[in-house]
Amino acid sequence: MLFYHFDMLDNFIKTDLIYHLTIEKENIKEIMHLYDNKKEQLLAITNQMLELSDLIDKNKLESFHDTVSLLKQLFENVNAIQELASKLDKDLTSTISLYDKGVEINQDEIKANLVEYNKQRDELSHSMIEFEELNVSIFNIVMDFSFTGPSNKKNKKAIFTKNNLFQEKDKLKVDIELEPYDNNLLIISEKDQKAYLPFFYTEVQEKFRNSKNSYSTLQEVIDDLYIVDLARFKNSAISRFKESFHLIRSKEHGSITKALELGLELMFKYELNPIIIASCRNLDELDIYLDCLEENELSAFTCFTIKFEVMPQLLKQQKNTFLF
Repeated sequence: MLFYHFDMLDNFIKTDLIYHLTIEKENIKEIMHLYDNKKEQLLAITNQMLELSDLIDKNKLESFHDTVSLLKQLFENVNAIQELASKLDKDLTSTISLYDKGVEINQDEIKANLVEYNKQRDELSHSMIEFEELNVSIFNIVMDFSFTGPSNKKNKKAIFTKNNLFQEKDKLKVDIELEPYDNNLLIISEKDQKAYLPFFYTEVQEKFRNSKNSYSTLQEVIDDLYIVDLARFKNSAISRFKESFHLIRSKEHGSITKALELGLELMFKYELNPIIIASCRNLDELDIYLDCLEENELSAFTCFTIKFEVMPQLLKQQKNTFLF
């Protein structure tokens, strides 16, 4: 069905149009289904990289960044293919509708639609070829990518269990027994090697309701999700990427592409503490903080209060403490 010349279509419209358009609609539906599956595969690869990223050596950060940049490009390509395929499906339906309303009175419009359709169909085929070439490249890179960490890999990942969460909340003088109010305090404690993140009361309620009985109380939600080990942020560059990704996907419910874009943008922003990204309850708070950071006016940031608890100097010398 590759016609580009307006004057070549009269006989085709009269004899073969509906048959070929029906087959073409089936082809487009198959393409849409295929690239839904490819997006799921890309998501699985992205999640795998996020899980393995804690083991990455610092000298391979650039390689990780480049690999994720390619993944972002692939997601953009998939989205473009899906959008164009969806448009072509609608165009086919519109052309069939014109045919059903009367070939004679709509023939010129049908012909114009077919000429334009074929041009865009070629664009779709070209985009699919580009995607497949890049997809093979990224697959090979991911397969060969070496996440070789230090020898004590068992200690690289933070352990998040209820047993090692904060038990003596009174000593930080912050009441996190849940009352109906928002917590606007971030505490970064060297003494406990934990960060106590701010939260919205309604957000905690929502997580509790959607937990499928994983939590018995609202306080358990806080203990599990808003009190985190500082070891989670040890690799600052990777942490900035992961926390940015999490902010867009889990808090803003944004697209994979937008999550990757923000992660790549902030990954090497060395003056930005990754705990701040984790503490921001939405993208607006992060944008405000970044503006204050850019203007060197962090005192103007009022979305939540930031409190550092530092160990006494003598104790600090005796412990291998993670500092920011």
